[in-house]
Amino acid sequence: MKISKIEAIPVWFKPTDEYHALFGSGKKKGTMVHAREAWFANIQYKENVFVKITTDDGIVGWGEACAHPVTSETQAGILATIALFGRIIHGKNPFHIGAIHEALDNLFLQANNGARSAIDIALYDIMGKAAGQPIYNLLGGAHQTRFGKLATTPRSDPKRMADHARALIKQGYTCFEPKMTGHLESLDADADRLEAILEAVPKNCPVIADPNQMWGTAKDTINLLDRRFRGVGNLAIEQPVWSHDLTGLASITQAATHKIVADEAIQNLATMVRIASGRYADMVSLKLGKCGGFYKSVQMMRIAEAAGLPVRIDWTQGSHLLDTATGHLHATVRIVGCDPGMDYQLRIEDRPVKEGGVTLDRNGHFVMPTAPGLGLTVDEKLLKKLSQRR
Repeated sequence: MKISKIEAIPVWFKPTDEYHALFGSGKKKGTMVHAREAWFANIQYKENVFVKITTDDGIVGWGEACAHPVTSETQAGILATIALFGRIIHGKNPFHIGAIHEALDNLFLQANNGARSAIDIALYDIMGKAAGQPIYNLLGGAHQTRFGKLATTPRSDPKRMADHARALIKQGYTCFEPKMTGHLESLDADADRLEAILEAVPKNCPVIADPNQMWGTAKDTINLLDRRFRGVGNLAIEQPVWSHDLTGLASITQAATHKIVADEAIQNLATMVRIASGRYADMVSLKLGKCGGFYKSVQMMRIAEAAGLPVRIDWTQGSHLLDTATGHLHATVRIVGCDPGMDYQLRIEDRPVKEGGVTLDRNGHFVMPTAPGLGLTVDEKLLKKLSQRR
């Protein structure tokens, strides 16, 4: 079996009201909703790229990438990178996934993990279809195929955020990631919102505050947690300091009683080794798009677990396809930090997956497919329409 064709298909998704609420579209002047508003707010379309890879014996695999500041990728950049990567992997055996990643590593390209991830997902889709197995069985097998769901919630006033959390609990959500803006407004303004959410949810419900690196110095974060949240056992903080400040992240982890989560700090396998071996965090957050696909995500996962660190799997911003791929990754986690973020599809109106993929049971919990590969069928006619919107 050899790779015979690689196609990159740009798509423009129409955002839903949930998208605009999360990223601050149309917000009141002078207020902050999301630390990355400048990138995401008030857009007409969400720009992603689908990848279709075909083998010489006719097996087709699908992947998807999103334009995102964490990987420093635009849609145009992803298309150019996939064209380059395609020339490198053409003619190779999809099952030689390690050698394929090594060939891409040897290009010495930095910050192109979204494009790499889309190719990696498509290759695993091919391998799963060829083997007659769901992707999670190719990653070491599933520890769980049914699980709850994490809610990423928009920043608004404290009462509204608390009411939103109560409503989401009734819909089957089991944990929360409220967005914070830190020093872009104030840390105490964030704390007011967190207190309201913590009072609204059960005491065993994890709340992972996400300031997206905007809580300033390590001392700022330590001081806030000590002043406002002493003794709060279900609060965790994700990446409060800049991604390059591993020393600051470690000092917060050592000083705080709350769980500290490394996210943007995980740039590659080397930083994962440093974070795990030095216990710079209490938990790690992995995303397919950030890590470069299944192959390297699983390596990072096992490094963290070898150090006894729980792993949380979060969404890569895309369609039902990417949410399903995220579920395949979460299924293989041994030390689970919390339930995964897998509902980004609610933030786009378009449905490029025709059938299959991850589903919800009557309790609102995710159920992974047992069909080969990703376990879904892509609507190619709709993809063609989405590629012609601009």
